Amino acid sequence: MPAPPPPTLRLAALLVPFLSVPCPRDAAAYHEDMHQFIARQALRGAGLDRQARPIPPGAPAALRAVLSNFARSDPTLAPQWQRRYPSAESFDAWALKELLLLEPSAQVFGIDRLEAPQGTLLELVALGAREPDDDRRNRDRLGYDAQRKPLRDARGRLVPADPALLNMGRLGALSSQAHAHYGLAQVMLSDDPKVLKTDPRRFAVAAGYPPGPILTLAAEMAQAHLDLALLAALLPEEASPELSMRYTGQAFHYLQDVSNQIHTVQVGLYDFFVDAFKARLKMAVLSGGGYFGPLRSLASIGIDILTNHHTLAEALTRKRVLEALHGKSSPSAARLVAAAAEDDPDFGRQLDEVLAALGPAPERGEFGLAITRAVIEASSREGVDVYRATRAIASPRLRQEGEHLDDHDDPDRNVVPPGPEVERAYAEYFALQERAFRRCGTAMRRWLGLQNKLLNALHTPEARAEVRAEVAGRLLRRQLRLLGEAEARRQDYLRMPPEEATPPERMPAVLVAQGVGLALVGLLVWAALRRRRRATA
Repeated sequence: MPAPPPPTLRLAALLVPFLSVPCPRDAAAYHEDMHQFIARQALRGAGLDRQARPIPPGAPAALRAVLSNFARSDPTLAPQWQRRYPSAESFDAWALKELLLLEPSAQVFGIDRLEAPQGTLLELVALGAREPDDDRRNRDRLGYDAQRKPLRDARGRLVPADPALLNMGRLGALSSQAHAHYGLAQVMLSDDPKVLKTDPRRFAVAAGYPPGPILTLAAEMAQAHLDLALLAALLPEEASPELSMRYTGQAFHYLQDVSNQIHTVQVGLYDFFVDAFKARLKMAVLSGGGYFGPLRSLASIGIDILTNHHTLAEALTRKRVLEALHGKSSPSAARLVAAAAEDDPDFGRQLDEVLAALGPAPERGEFGLAITRAVIEASSREGVDVYRATRAIASPRLRQEGEHLDDHDDPDRNVVPPGPEVERAYAEYFALQERAFRRCGTAMRRWLGLQNKLLNALHTPEARAEVRAEVAGRLLRRQLRLLGEAEARRQDYLRMPPEEATPPERMPAVLVAQGVGLALVGLLVWAALRRRRRATA
């Protein structure tokens, strides 16, 4: 297979995250109904069959009061807390969302919205598992001034709450939430194209905001929502198991996201850029190197190809699950549906090791963070495999310039029909999807077991107050640190906003080659005509 020249590939790689992270245009790692399905299937035997009661209207305000009172009484937190929130009233719902690194203008379930739950606690958890997508809490996070008006830079452009989020997506697009819904492995990252070929989970590029880190906060988001769930269950007044379960479901959303292997690699498969190079070369030939027609960048073509395959992978899995749930099942679909309720013994042993590192009582530690990172570590080793299998079964049309697979398109119209040539690829694809569901279910059950173990052991008000203080302290310290780092990057960004202007795409070598080719053809025609005239003279 021919490969693009390394400098060209490097340029493409550097532009990928700035333009858009390859994710579906209308969904996150799993479609919203898939988040609900996985939660229901994984936890159907977890004792959540009690009817859910209404959430006390004052519970979110009581939770904010617990956090504010702790911060004001803690000598290590009080000075900066007082600067940020000089009065109890200033730490309102907007301020809490900002502290949690959410978009403060979003109407967030469990903070701003408390619709009456319907059905059992299991249904409430399943509903919570889709809500971070539904309420767009991580989308288009903007920076705001003291009057809570959107900040603009010297060129009048909206400013991100944290410029580092541009290294995984861009404002105004679905990829703006990728920083919160992706999780890259905790390994040494590199933007060397050779790494994309040999170890794709280590390949990542900070292109949207090069001075900043490549932030993927799925594990931190999961832990923050776990902390909210524990606090909701331990409120001194208006404690609400229902609000706790809702936050738990929301925490599971991020865990489910990184169970999907392609949400643990930034780019994934080197072959896609070979496809993009071929497509761009064809476009260059047809446009005279971009001088007589439009010529798209290699990066933008590569992103479309990546997005098509990302979307296809998720849409095909969703369709097979829905078919099985509606009685139109195949063996692969039946195994897929069953997988979330099954335990993964190998991954279970990995969780044992990870949780043992938290000490003799892991339920008292940040076990949500630990479990999610363990999922990321396992999933990231399979991201390239999912993309490779998906590419093998996908219609070749999805690798052409200008082709866009929409999230609502029928995936079966965009795959190669099953047959001997792709039998192995189909088997690998569905095996990887099963593994993701099984790993996710194993993690969710272990998580809920630890959460229940902690809460069920607290029999006195003193014990509840002790754990409440532990949880409030770790949540505040983590979030204040992350918020402070984001604000510092934003100040640097405002001092020197990035340039946006880009020159038109051109390939002068193609134009020259075509000119030379035409000249040679003309010369050959002229010589042939001259010989003919001489022969007839």
